[in-house]
Amino acid sequence: MTTRRLLIAIGLLAFIACPAGAQPTRVLVTNDDGIGAPGIAALVDELALNPNLELHIYAPATNQSGVSDTFSTTPFGVAAGTTASNTPGTAISGTPADSAMYGILYGMTPPPDLVVSGINAGQNIGRFVAEDGSGTVGAALAAARLGIPAIAVSLGLGSNDYAKPARYVANVVEDFHHSKRLGKKLMSKNGLNQSLLLNVNFPACGSGSVRGVVLVPLAHSQDLVGRSVIGYTMTGPGTFQAQLSTTNAFASDCNSTLVEPKDDIEAMNNGFATVTPLNPSLTVDSKLKKFKFLTKFPFN
Repeated sequence: MTTRRLLIAIGLLAFIACPAGAQPTRVLVTNDDGIGAPGIAALVDELALNPNLELHIYAPATNQSGVSDTFSTTPFGVAAGTTASNTPGTAISGTPADSAMYGILYGMTPPPDLVVSGINAGQNIGRFVAEDGSGTVGAALAAARLGIPAIAVSLGLGSNDYAKPARYVANVVEDFHHSKRLGKKLMSKNGLNQSLLLNVNFPACGSGSVRGVVLVPLAHSQDLVGRSVIGYTMTGPGTFQAQLSTTNAFASDCNSTLVEPKDDIEAMNNGFATVTPLNPSLTVDSKLKKFKFLTKFPFN
């Protein structure tokens, strides 16, 4: 087939996939490992196969892992950049949250329909990492607080098999485009102009293969990328050392027979990929009125 015929065929497929009047879904892609990292390249390459999507890349210029949802109040640089597979984008000399918010509030007009952050090199599971440490999740939180639904996706440490999480997320994004189901479910119910986000993690299998995808809550653990703090030991006058457990293993047992894991750490350690919906607000939603009695206590 000649190049011209190939281009015509691609155009016809795009027309069929996105008929007249249908608008493409505008997706902002970011990460915390930096625009040149392999994970964002794998994600962008997979999403680019879908003619129903309009992709825009706004990602940190350098690795910004572990900065959570912090953002800059001093000037940061914005420059042209490319992924490892040479897809052009915008490199931000700031944090993942800076990248997402700059794209939403300034770079894209109109704003994106969806933000996808990742694929991170290393799992982001357990409350400490997902809520307080991860720049991957931090970018998604920043987007959700601005009312843009978001997906954060990570791959367990020790694996470079980005294809599986990339394909899974691409299928979720395709469902977001074609069906109103996911978009409606990602609407926050706290009365604020916010959206929810999905925290997706794929395991690094020491042997075997990913056992499936499970919907689980975050573990109540002070997880530290592979270990949890269980106490402190005094090492000298006024100095202390954290005592660590190994509840979050680097390599998952993908030959495990455990079923119905209770949380994302247990699921990942036993070979499952995990999905956890998160609310970006600390507001207790509909339960707020139940605390109205607290307004009655005197303060004079």
